Amino acid sequence: MSIVPYSAVRSTIFVMAALLCVGSSAAQAGLEWLSPELRRLGEERETLQQHLTTLPSAPEPQVTQRLGWHSDYSTSPDTVDWVELNLGHAERLDAVVLIAPPPSGGAIEPGYGFPLRFRVELLGDDEKTERWILADYTRADFPNPGILPVFIPAGGRLAHKVRVTATRLFREDHRYLCAFGEVMLLQGQRNLSAQTEVVGPNAVRASSSQGTRPDWGRINVVDGHTALGPPVGTQPSPTLGFRARLKHERGKNQDLVPWVSVDLGAVAPIDEVRLFPAHPPQFAHSHGYGFPVQYQIELRETEDGPPVILPAPQSGDYSAPPGDNMVTVVAGGQRARFVRLTALEQHVSNGGPVFALAEMQVWSEAKNIAAGKSVMASDYTDQPGWSGAALVDGFTSSANIVDFPSWLAGLSQRREVKQRLAAIESRRKALTQRWEQAGFIGLAGLAALGTIVSLVWLQRQRRQRQAELEALRQRIARDLHDEIGSSLGSIALIAQDILADGHDAAQMRADLGEIKHIADETVSAMRDITRLIQSDRYGTDDLATLLRETAGRLLRGMSHTLMVEENPHARPLPVDRQRDLILMFKETLHNITRHAGAKNVGIRLAQSDGQLTLTIHDDGHGFDPAAPTGGGMGLTNLQRRAAKHGGVVRIVSVPAQGTTVSITLPHHA
Repeated sequence: MSIVPYSAVRSTIFVMAALLCVGSSAAQAGLEWLSPELRRLGEERETLQQHLTTLPSAPEPQVTQRLGWHSDYSTSPDTVDWVELNLGHAERLDAVVLIAPPPSGGAIEPGYGFPLRFRVELLGDDEKTERWILADYTRADFPNPGILPVFIPAGGRLAHKVRVTATRLFREDHRYLCAFGEVMLLQGQRNLSAQTEVVGPNAVRASSSQGTRPDWGRINVVDGHTALGPPVGTQPSPTLGFRARLKHERGKNQDLVPWVSVDLGAVAPIDEVRLFPAHPPQFAHSHGYGFPVQYQIELRETEDGPPVILPAPQSGDYSAPPGDNMVTVVAGGQRARFVRLTALEQHVSNGGPVFALAEMQVWSEAKNIAAGKSVMASDYTDQPGWSGAALVDGFTSSANIVDFPSWLAGLSQRREVKQRLAAIESRRKALTQRWEQAGFIGLAGLAALGTIVSLVWLQRQRRQRQAELEALRQRIARDLHDEIGSSLGSIALIAQDILADGHDAAQMRADLGEIKHIADETVSAMRDITRLIQSDRYGTDDLATLLRETAGRLLRGMSHTLMVEENPHARPLPVDRQRDLILMFKETLHNITRHAGAKNVGIRLAQSDGQLTLTIHDDGHGFDPAAPTGGGMGLTNLQRRAAKHGGVVRIVSVPAQGTTVSITLPHHA
């Protein structure tokens, strides 16, 4: 069985740890590469974020006293509550728009009271037979819209009444309720909900009603007071609007009732008049600056003709300033050329009465026919930003006025995109956590595998070391038997001959010299064996040092050099291979000292990544390698030792030109 290297396991662990622990875009990209769903969600998120840049910006929540309609409290979330708008007759609808109450006063948070589940129905004259479910969100909880609208296309369907029914209520602490800030019924450029105020006292009905005026009431869902404010774009306004002179600026006419009138240039049917309150920067704290508390709108076909007075939506038993919200006054198709607004009771700012408007629009057959027309007034404020022309220039005090239905649809799309982005982020987070958990489990598994591999590797090394030690013991036993035993036997035979031959001094001297030579070789062999036996030096001696010491002993008195070519990437030679190399080196040096008659010896050690080459050259008289005797160089013995390790010995010798012996051994067989 092959074993995975510990270094590879360790590298894999490091890579996974880096992927899991570094919260960088590169790590996220790595997870997306692993998970097709994460990659798809990332692409969808990028597309949605690009789409957001094309949609209207979410407005700051508007301040208004009229919050909307609020049902009775219930102890059950499944209590059914509803609110119904009666148009007085069948109308074709393009869309129904639902808006939560503004987050102020009794509405504690954005989206307060908006039902979790609901449906929208279009009703005909006969409610039992003429009923169409326009939208059904009763099967799953609807995401809280905050202050943004829920735009529901109606496709031009006819409806006499529109009913919104809540089947799962909003939770507040331990009680439940339903609330809407506004319910709009769009037809072209018009919000038909505004006309329900003139239909009759029962134009807006509800299953129940909670709260006190002016904050809460059924009529508040059609008054135009929302958290959104006016439909404005991003183009800054060059003007502030129209403002009548302040009381102290009028001189003798301080009791004058101020008015402003638009000359449409021709008589036309008037559907509605839209008023946009002023909000100059110097009065940033005053929403609806200068908007009259009580007013009347007069329509005339001629400048001096009899007026038709339109009922103001705030008229009745209570009133409330609209903040910055657009106010719609229904005209019902009355024909007129002149539209005059008279401030019966003025707004009070800084202790004095003020009459001001940012814009007046007059809508006839889906078109604002007041734009750019002539404006007349009781008097004007002659200050930068204020003028009569600013009343019909298409700007509020802050920005340009945009198409109302498109603006609502765009804000609704923004809500849907933001909710989808939130869902994507939640899903991505869940998937990322799942991958991280899997990664940590995998990391723990790899760590366990690494530990097991390390233990197996260490055990394998231990067995290999034991095998090497056993082989070393066997080799030492053979060496003691072959070299030391043979040498001692030779010494014993020579001593025996000396004793047998008597006391011939010359012969005795020669025999003692031979004994000394054998003893020297025996001491050298014992030194080599001792090196291998000593555990603290086993396999640690530098090969060049061993070669240098051996050459110094065996070539004593002879000129020799040792050159070592360094290779930092070369691996150490195994100890058994190193020992046989030393023995082959010794045998070669013995032959040089005994037979070569050399004066100089050059030794060169070179190591590559895969093998080692030891070259010995002498300048002796050489020999013919092809001769049967082989010149006494022991070629067979050298070849045998080299072949045992997968190596080779090459001898190049020319008579009278010296001999070169090259020993090549691989690092691993």
